[in-house]
Amino acid sequence: MKKLIIALSAIAAAVGFTTSAQADISVSGSSNVAYVSTSGADSNGDEELMVGNTVDFAMSTTTSGGIGISASMGLSQDYDTNGQTTSSSVPSGVTGGNAVTFTTGGATIVVGDVEISDTIGAIGGVVNGPLDDGSDLSSSAASGFTDDDGLGAELTTAMGAASLNISYVSNDGADNFGIVNSSASGADSAMSASITMPMGAYSFTIGVADSDTGESSSGFTASGAIGGGTATIGYSNQTLLASHASLTAAGDSDVYGATYVMSMDADTTISVGYQNKKDADSESSTQTDLSIERAMGGGATVYLDIRNLSGDTASNADGSAIAFGTSVAF
Repeated sequence: MKKLIIALSAIAAAVGFTTSAQADISVSGSSNVAYVSTSGADSNGDEELMVGNTVDFAMSTTTSGGIGISASMGLSQDYDTNGQTTSSSVPSGVTGGNAVTFTTGGATIVVGDVEISDTIGAIGGVVNGPLDDGSDLSSSAASGFTDDDGLGAELTTAMGAASLNISYVSNDGADNFGIVNSSASGADSAMSASITMPMGAYSFTIGVADSDTGESSSGFTASGAIGGGTATIGYSNQTLLASHASLTAAGDSDVYGATYVMSMDADTTISVGYQNKKDADSESSTQTDLSIERAMGGGATVYLDIRNLSGDTASNADGSAIAFGTSVAF
């Protein structure tokens, strides 16, 4: 650890930064254990056990001028992947490391691999990751840009009581290394902008996004306290290409959603979600979620999740799925 801190300080000095304190290195992690039962297409009626772990390393320092600099990297065994695999000699379990974050004067700037906000308003999912990823329930209605991340920069800053976010992807065919504004086919640029504004007891977010591919989107969310909980509604309109994996005709996808989250006591939370979407092929689906979570102390939470999907789906990929398990934050 001491050698790592000295090395980081030397690197910072080499690029012109002098630190008022040593770099801070922290380690955190998480574990997931879940039982999933689903009627989806890939399950064939089988019940699944999903287990995964992550270890996350975070590095940060502050220059004498007050600029914060941070980066992170991690090791992961996904709960929906059976063992580790490799590609080009790089372990699939290595995550992060593709971006560096700078903070100063109330603004945060991320440089490297960033993701634009192309589905603002497309809310409604409240279940935990294992059921969301492993339910085998799949809608045929298209949503989201064909590619929404790549090499670029992201700015988040306060504007009075409001918060502004601008994300720009210069090359969606690269992550942390690539040509800026490349003319190569498949290396497109994209941009999104959103603002979140409090208005009394309510909060509103509006946003737009656009890609050089010809795809665009706009959407909003509104949230506020109702009946002891927090209700959020959202709407997203996305103009997608016929080359989208789920479309045969170019056109608009409309997504309506809502969530309601209520604390039953200091440790128990109930969340309900609803989402309906329809695309240019006139395919539509309706998804409803229910999640009950209880904190057990020590960073551990147990949960029960239920999801139902109906409408136009992939073959046999509608019906209901259920999961119960535990997640632990270390």
